[in-house]
Amino acid sequence: MAHRTVRIIFVISAFAFVSAAIAVAQPSTSVQTFTIPTGNNTNNDWQSAQQGSRSKRKLFVVTFSQPDRRQACHIKSFTNEKLVCSRAIGGPRTYLPPQVIALIIPGDEELRLPMFLGFNAGLGAAIWGTVVLAAACPACAVGTGIAALFFFSAAGVTAYADGQPDRLLYLAPGQTLSGKLGFVEQ
Repeated sequence: MAHRTVRIIFVISAFAFVSAAIAVAQPSTSVQTFTIPTGNNTNNDWQSAQQGSRSKRKLFVVTFSQPDRRQACHIKSFTNEKLVCSRAIGGPRTYLPPQVIALIIPGDEELRLPMFLGFNAGLGAAIWGTVVLAAACPACAVGTGIAALFFFSAAGVTAYADGQPDRLLYLAPGQTLSGKLGFVEQ
């Protein structure tokens, strides 16, 4: 009777974890969009970039002095005259519009691999715990087995989910981005 109860609890938990993993993998319904004006528009591109970055707290800045390097910028203030970025060490860094080639909104591609590896490490630990605890504490082994199922599902969802690439927010007139910066969606 105890084995049957444990089996029923395990099946219900597995169903709940798989359902939650599928729900997390669905795209959100509220997509935040902004427009980047073309050269024919009368708006100032810097002003449009300022409007587009209001909801973002982090940008990458590409400058004329270092055109092959992205510089991380945690936005402190963004006005028509300048972009001020805070830094963990040292004072804030200020960028004027004539110094900036491009502003890039970071995507989430960099986060996918560490999450995938972390979930797989958790999966390995949970499987090991299940094997070790199976003889000594069957109820504990069921718990670690459920954790293994969770980590297996989470790793699958992370591997399957589409990542969002870096997006171009502002590009100075007449400029192009270096290929050394990686893929940036325009």
